[in-house]
Amino acid sequence: MKSFDASQKAELQPVALVLSKVKHEAELVGAEIMVVGATARDLLIRQVVGSPPARATADIDVAVAVSSWAAMDKLTRTMQPAGALHKFRVHGTAVDIIPFGEIESDRRTVTWSDDHMMDVFGFREAFADAVSVRLPFETEVAVASLPAQSLLKIFAWRDRHNNDRRDAIDLRSILRSYHEGPYLDELYENFGNLLAKNDFVPEYAGAERMGQEARRLIAAADRDVVRGVLGDANRVERLSDDMGGIAGQSHALVAAYVQGFD
Repeated sequence: MKSFDASQKAELQPVALVLSKVKHEAELVGAEIMVVGATARDLLIRQVVGSPPARATADIDVAVAVSSWAAMDKLTRTMQPAGALHKFRVHGTAVDIIPFGEIESDRRTVTWSDDHMMDVFGFREAFADAVSVRLPFETEVAVASLPAQSLLKIFAWRDRHNNDRRDAIDLRSILRSYHEGPYLDELYENFGNLLAKNDFVPEYAGAERMGQEARRLIAAADRDVVRGVLGDANRVERLSDDMGGIAGQSHALVAAYVQGFD
């Protein structure tokens, strides 16, 4: 498992306190946690690369590999409810808890007691590819890798792009990250073929690399779920538009990612 050490980052102390609490409660019921969403994006981009996110967030999304709803109830029993059944406050911070794993249906969904259904396709795959990040207070957590985050953002955009474009904006940050900092070094050391293929534009070579790595996370029998978005020209056009930034660059980023996935 790849790992990063962010234990000396003082600004991460509040996040570490929250995640330490959630991880402790999960361990008590034999569950494991994985950081997803914008916090995962920031940990693997801002804290590793140094570039700021395109979109700020105030909450923390935590996916929990859990065996049953009874275990979920025990896990969250000391957390303050905050509206919807999956929303809580931990040390004053908004936390979304997303269960997955044995609790999933055959359709890769989970349904809360209020009949709210969540599509959790991709979470098991993300967990298998998670990155270990060391935070302050000796807190070590699994974080969805950037290729896994790209898939989760594509699914999230598919499900709620009619309401807002935040997932597309996040996807743009994730795709662009693979040509910055240590990821740029990796491109030149190990992916010269992709650089040459993309006319030595690291941004697009990195996006194609991410597409390739995202493909490897998904079993061959399940890849059509991703192609349901990436194989639809109209959807890809809308996704690129929703990403913002310079239009031509966003379209080229998505095209490179699709090329890698295919």
